[in-house]
Amino acid sequence: MPQFIFMTISYIVVLTLTFSSYFIKINGQSSLEISNRFPVMFAPLNVSYVIWIVIFILLGYWLVMNLKSQHSQKRLPTKQGTLFGSICILQIMTIIFWHQELFVASLIVTFMLLIYLYMLYNTYPLSNNKLTGRVPVSIFFAWTTFLLMTNFSFTLTSYSWNGFGLSNPLWAVILLTVGTAIALHIRFHHFDIAYPSVFIWAYIGIALHNGFDELLVTTAALFLCGVLLVGILFIKKNPAYQK
Repeated sequence: MPQFIFMTISYIVVLTLTFSSYFIKINGQSSLEISNRFPVMFAPLNVSYVIWIVIFILLGYWLVMNLKSQHSQKRLPTKQGTLFGSICILQIMTIIFWHQELFVASLIVTFMLLIYLYMLYNTYPLSNNKLTGRVPVSIFFAWTTFLLMTNFSFTLTSYSWNGFGLSNPLWAVILLTVGTAIALHIRFHHFDIAYPSVFIWAYIGIALHNGFDELLVTTAALFLCGVLLVGILFIKKNPAYQK
């Protein structure tokens, strides 16, 4: 029971702070106001961030269902509870650092958050694609991966990075390609449909954000959405990785 009290409190705090950061000005500005100050092409349309609603609804359901089963033989392992609490704390830290405009610190903590999410993700077997199992963690993991790449772009832009002579659209296409490769890797090696689906959502947001102003980025984003969709529908799990 103490584990679930800790998890529940952590969930409520991180839920409140995450949504407050978008709708209430913290340190004089909201999360999106900070983001919109920088001309970053590898960034989705503002409405794309409504995925946080889906993430927290699924996490809430995951938490409640595990709470109900705590007296059964399917109790939530202590490792998962500890990782979840740590993830909530790291998410809170990323928001605080972001609003203080400590972009490098926020980037480092986001990377740590990604590692902890990956650890929690790996506590589930490949076959556990359930709303009470891996799916909520997978969606959170995928969105954090995307945000890490986006925040990386924001951080470099804030420091007026010249891109080693490469144009901003080209760097955006490179990041889009890297993100696609990561998503397809997870799709194949972890037999996961939810993870690449989040990237499709994010890439549609990038295409809408850039529109006709940056046709190279928009075209690449939509093309890679198609690649990810093909990967979801047709990539089969290598039997060598079945566990």
